[in-house]
Amino acid sequence: MVDPVKSHSDLLHSKPIDLHKSCYNKEFWLLRDAIYNNYFKPLHKHKKSIAKRHLLKILIDVYQAWYFDPSLCLSVSFNNNTYTLDNRYNKLKLTKNSIIIIKDLIASGLLYHKDGMPARTRYRTGPSYTSRVWPTNLLIKYFLGLQLNVCNISAHDIDKEPIILTKKVMLQKDPQKPGGITRYKNVPIDYSDTPRIRTMRLILACYNLFLRKTHIDICTAENYYVTAFNEWGIETKCFISPNCFMHRTFINNTFNKGGRIYGGWWQKCHSVDRKNILINGNPIVEIAYKAAHLAILYRIEGQNLYDLANDRDIYDVIIPELDNVTDSELINYSRTELTQFKSFLIKQLTHNAITTTNKNDLWRRTIKAITSEEYTAKGNVHRPPPSILNKISYKFLSSIYGRIRQKHQKIAHYFLSGVGPKLQFIESNITMKLIEHFTALKVPILTIHDTYIIEQKWGQTLINAMQCGWDEEISNLKKDLSVTPKRSRYLKRLTHNKNGDQTPYSLTLPIKIDNWPNDYSRKVYKISQLKNVFRKGQNITNTHNGNIQAAYKERFDIRDNNMFEIQLITPDKKTTERYQKSFRIHKDWLSEGDTEDDTPEINERYNSFYASINSKLYSQWLHFKPLWMQSE
Repeated sequence: MVDPVKSHSDLLHSKPIDLHKSCYNKEFWLLRDAIYNNYFKPLHKHKKSIAKRHLLKILIDVYQAWYFDPSLCLSVSFNNNTYTLDNRYNKLKLTKNSIIIIKDLIASGLLYHKDGMPARTRYRTGPSYTSRVWPTNLLIKYFLGLQLNVCNISAHDIDKEPIILTKKVMLQKDPQKPGGITRYKNVPIDYSDTPRIRTMRLILACYNLFLRKTHIDICTAENYYVTAFNEWGIETKCFISPNCFMHRTFINNTFNKGGRIYGGWWQKCHSVDRKNILINGNPIVEIAYKAAHLAILYRIEGQNLYDLANDRDIYDVIIPELDNVTDSELINYSRTELTQFKSFLIKQLTHNAITTTNKNDLWRRTIKAITSEEYTAKGNVHRPPPSILNKISYKFLSSIYGRIRQKHQKIAHYFLSGVGPKLQFIESNITMKLIEHFTALKVPILTIHDTYIIEQKWGQTLINAMQCGWDEEISNLKKDLSVTPKRSRYLKRLTHNKNGDQTPYSLTLPIKIDNWPNDYSRKVYKISQLKNVFRKGQNITNTHNGNIQAAYKERFDIRDNNMFEIQLITPDKKTTERYQKSFRIHKDWLSEGDTEDDTPEINERYNSFYASINSKLYSQWLHFKPLWMQSE
């Protein structure tokens, strides 16, 4: 059924359909049965169980998209190869039958449909996009009859796989474009479980469940999305999902490369919007390791980058073409903005030098990063005027790259070596330790690779844990990057067999960063003292003779002054009406308690989930009440 009203711009306001969402509330199952009985059963061409499974998944995403934004379209691929059956990553057994059900919904007048534009291989210019669908008034009437809190919809099914292993596959070249760049994509592949994988799966299972119960939103957003721009200047939308499915992805057919955590919408939005995130209505602090990959490489070579920096900018190098720019060349551009651009350019070039394997890719990626900033209206970094921009050529970037190599001679042999995936693995191990630690404490933490967001009252505690996680992961590194660091002795672990909490207060109670950076005098609490606590097997209740308030007097010293970038963030505007409604809906959902319908299918999925993790430890975490909760 085609709706003639949608314009081209209306059709571009869309997001891909997601068939992995779930809702086990009885209301939605009744809606599915009603639509099946009225529109599908008379057709007599569908197997009941298969049709209902696919129909439910389609209706869930269509409903959620309509609820948050009635003008939003869903993009759908009608290519059979898009939906493949895989035991590990497609436990829902969603196959090309999804296409058949969507087409029947269109034929029944429940979905509007607009054909996609053909790929650019057929038309040299012009748009290209997949087909679009959106609900008709007939389907909306069914939606209006639902007595359902939208938070009952989860971003993933119970037993969805959060540990993903991929391999690189070369894409077919366009025969009409000979000599083009060879492109690859990472394809998920199967693997065998090990104790290490089951441990990672347990941590992420707890993390995903806890994030679902946490309200995370941009308090200044008027809509359920914020806009950004890609490197070609095309506007993109970052949708603020009520909950996310966080997963860990390894690359190159090995569990020793990559391993970063993906899935959070906050990883996709611009930093301008990210600063306005509230967690459970509370302001945040954003803390990052400064130049983490460079620092890891220096530690492999036996040196400490932060000590060598000696309070100077790690990235600063002399660039005469930018340093000697005259005021007459700065047309509608300030000297401060030029300094910011220079710093941004050096950071991008340095990071790309570590992750790429040839100079052409290095120049191309750096220029793309510069271009994307041009279109971000409120970005912190602005492209310079044409008089300066004309200087930025491959030759110009090559000269800067040479100066970067000269500054970092000790690790210059790692540049263009393809060491990036291994560094990502080391960095992601630290991130997993922090996720594990704060999830065990039932404190929400958001991750963006080597950057972390947490409520401000936990700011100093996060710094303490970041130092411990860094020390643990880095201490065992050698020049052989295949060495796997030992497990933690500092952070509280979900996989710990004992119920006793043996972690010092400075890692388990909220400690706020006060007046950063003007007043940052902290009582020193050395790592060596932490080790002594574990060696003696002290229990936390014995520390300070049970005086919980004494815990707030303990801090770690920042031994590496250049190690962290800290942003204490206060939202610059009042919360919007949309945000307030979102927060209210979430609180209502929490107060409802468990609304899942008890069916054999749900029980089967839970049994499959429990079989893939340590269910005993999972149950312990569900019922565990951390010390900080007991003291409040």
